[in-house]
Amino acid sequence: MKWLFPLLLIVGCGSLQAASPTQYSRPAGVPYLGMHMHRADEGTKWPGAGFGSWRLWDADAAWPNLEPERGRWDFARLDRYVAMARLAGVEILLPLGLSPRWASARPGERSSYSPGNAAEPRDLEDWRNYVRTVATRYKGRIRDFEIWNEPNEVSFFSGTPEKLVELTCEAQRVLKSVSPDNRLVSPSMVGEGREPELLGAFLEKGGKNCIDIVGYHFCVLKGLPEALTALVGRVRAVMKKAGVGDLPLWNTESGWWIENGDRTPETGADPRWMRISVAQSGAWVARALIVGRAAGLERFYWYAWDNKFMGLIEPSNGAYKPGAKAFATLAGWLADNPGVACFTNQTNWSCRLNRQSGSASGTEELLVWDTGTREAHFQIPAGKRVLSIDYIDGRSAPAEKLETLRTVPISGMPIRLTLRNGGDMARGVR
Repeated sequence: MKWLFPLLLIVGCGSLQAASPTQYSRPAGVPYLGMHMHRADEGTKWPGAGFGSWRLWDADAAWPNLEPERGRWDFARLDRYVAMARLAGVEILLPLGLSPRWASARPGERSSYSPGNAAEPRDLEDWRNYVRTVATRYKGRIRDFEIWNEPNEVSFFSGTPEKLVELTCEAQRVLKSVSPDNRLVSPSMVGEGREPELLGAFLEKGGKNCIDIVGYHFCVLKGLPEALTALVGRVRAVMKKAGVGDLPLWNTESGWWIENGDRTPETGADPRWMRISVAQSGAWVARALIVGRAAGLERFYWYAWDNKFMGLIEPSNGAYKPGAKAFATLAGWLADNPGVACFTNQTNWSCRLNRQSGSASGTEELLVWDTGTREAHFQIPAGKRVLSIDYIDGRSAPAEKLETLRTVPISGMPIRLTLRNGGDMARGVR
C-alpha cells in the first residue's frame, strides 16, 4: 500500500551468513498476528506486542531496492530487517515484486511508486534471477514469499492476468528448487466488489497449481470491522470453486485511517474512507482481529505500525495509540493460538476462545462487545460465575464481588470474561 498524488487510484489498504532450514522455529509471538513496519531500522519503536510475522511491504525491500541496476545488488537494509526479526523471534513474509526500471517491460509507465515499477519484467530470466538470488541469500531465514501486491490495481500491476500466473509459477519453481521448505502466497487482491472473482480467475487460469497459501487484503475501509466476516466468506467460496478450499487463507494486509493524536498531517488518506478517532482505534483493532480469527484466517497482517495516517503509534514521538495497546492485549488473549467461535445477534457479539486448557480446568473465556449506540449488557449464563473481567487497554476489573455479577455492561470496546464452571454457554447478550 502506498499513495502518491496526483496519480492515486483507489487502492487497498499496500550481509549475514545463510542459516540452514533447520533453524526455523515457531515465532516468539502469536503466529496469527502479523505486522507491517516502514522504518524499523530508522528509529521506529519496536512493537511491544507479541506478533509472529512481519510483512515487508512499503519497507524499501522490493526488487527495485535490492537490484537498482542489473547485477548491482544492495542487501544492506534487508539484511538489517532479517537480523532484527531473528533477534525478536519474528518470521518474515517477503513480497516479490515491482520491476526495476531497467528490467521493466514499460519503463516509462506511471505507477504508485517509480516509473515502470507496475509493469511485468521484460525478460523472464531477470525475474528468475531476482527470485533465485533472494531465496538463496536468505535460505533458512526467510521461507514465506508473496507475489506482488494488490495486482488488481493497475498502479501496482499493469500486466495481464496470464502474465501474473506466469510470474507466480516461475517464482514457485525457483523457490522450491532453492529449498522445499519455501512457501509461496498467492497475489493478494484487494476490494469488496468483484475482486474475489478476480482471485478466482487467477486460480482457475493455473495459479492454483503454483501456490501454498491464498492471500487477500481484507480491507473494509468504509465499514465496521465485523464486515470482514462476509468478505472472508466470499473469498472462501471462490477458493472452494477453484478446488483449493483446503489451502490456508492469509489476510496479508488490513487497516483503517486512524486519527493522529499528535496532529501530524494525515497526508495520503482518501477522504471517502471512514476516519477512526484515536479513542476508537482500540475497538477497531480488537474487533477486526477477533472476527478475522473466528472467520478462519490463519494470519492477519496489520497495516501499519508506523504509517503516518494508518499508524498505531503517533508519528512524532512513537507514543502508543489505543489501537497499539489493543493489539498487544489481543496478543495475550490469543496466546497459544486458540480457536475463536463467535455468535452475533444484530449489534451484539460474543466470542468463545476455544482453549484446551480452559476445558480441562472448567473455565471458559468469552470476548463480548456491542456495536450499537444504545446501552447494552451481557447476561452471565445461568450457572456461571465471573472469575475476571479484562479490558482491551490492559486493565482488569477489581476482584471484589465479581462472582455475584449477573450482568456486565458492554460497549464497542471488547472485554474478556473468564467464567467458572456451570452450564452451557448461552447467547447471553441483551
